[in-house]
Amino acid sequence: MSPDAVFAITYWGVTGTLTAPLRPAEVTDKLIAAVRYLIERDRLVDLRRGPGLEENLRRRIEDELPLHLRSTYGGNTTCIEVQTPDALLILDCGSGFRELGVSLAARWQSKSPGPERTAHVLVSHPHIDHIYATPYFAPYYDPHNRFIIHGSPETIHSLGVLFDPQSEMSRRYFPPTYDQMMALEDFRPIQPGSTFQIGSTHIRTHALTHPGGCLAYRLENAGRVFVFATDHEQVEVPDGGLVEFARGADLLYTEGQYTKGEYDGQEKVGGSPAMPRRGWGHSTIEACVTTAVAAGVRELHLGHRDPARSDEDISRLEVVLRERLREALRRAGCAEDSCRARIVHEGLTVRC
Repeated sequence: MSPDAVFAITYWGVTGTLTAPLRPAEVTDKLIAAVRYLIERDRLVDLRRGPGLEENLRRRIEDELPLHLRSTYGGNTTCIEVQTPDALLILDCGSGFRELGVSLAARWQSKSPGPERTAHVLVSHPHIDHIYATPYFAPYYDPHNRFIIHGSPETIHSLGVLFDPQSEMSRRYFPPTYDQMMALEDFRPIQPGSTFQIGSTHIRTHALTHPGGCLAYRLENAGRVFVFATDHEQVEVPDGGLVEFARGADLLYTEGQYTKGEYDGQEKVGGSPAMPRRGWGHSTIEACVTTAVAAGVRELHLGHRDPARSDEDISRLEVVLRERLREALRRAGCAEDSCRARIVHEGLTVRC
């Protein structure tokens, strides 16, 4: 990323549909595979017990093991933190929202009430995997904090059905209500295609193709552009609406939950059976690449990974993603380095 970056973007949750924590047996298999990888390359023979062993091991692991062996892509659902020059924005409230809340509570503990303890939450849509950490977000319960929630009128209404103490559904699924969430200051409904300002960041919205509707957000500040477009089925490829919305973005985050074969029902996803997935509201990796190249974005990040995939599956899929990108750039007559792509993982921070 450029040294004159404007946005600091941290991924707290990038899994789609359902949380997918590592099972105990998977952790064991990962450890065995990691040790085997290093032994087969003679990368442990020079290590000796004593001072510095832990530091040397950590360096060896971080420098030489691929991500799927040394760590995990994560299993929390969608939540992205965006620090702008003068505001904190949070995109979606999946289970990663709880993890962000733990971090924010620690960061804000020594700060005085006011702008430094204020954040704006931009919700894409009210499907459960994008909102279900709402009652588990600790900073909502601290009256010294201040949060403003933005979303479509349907999203604002859906949250109210669950958490408004006057709703007949109140306390049915979650004991807490808005009465306990004392840091919630305002709810601001926004329509697809509308624009608004948060600090020095100009924000535009765009309607995506997803059951029940979904909003994409385009953040612009000081010539930098970050586009968040999760949960979208690209019926046409390239997707004309998303192409124009993401035109020239420094970074486009979107979802490529399936390959073309999985989407058409010709291939399985992990251990799930093969079945057509048209109309489910999610896109193929191939479509995302084609649309990103047509839009001229400089970096493509894919998230909302299918929970049936293992870390090893995702690692292999990332190779496929980059191959498809090279092919698309070549077909479009673009330089190979004009766009980069990756499948993102929890804990990753980038700047654009």
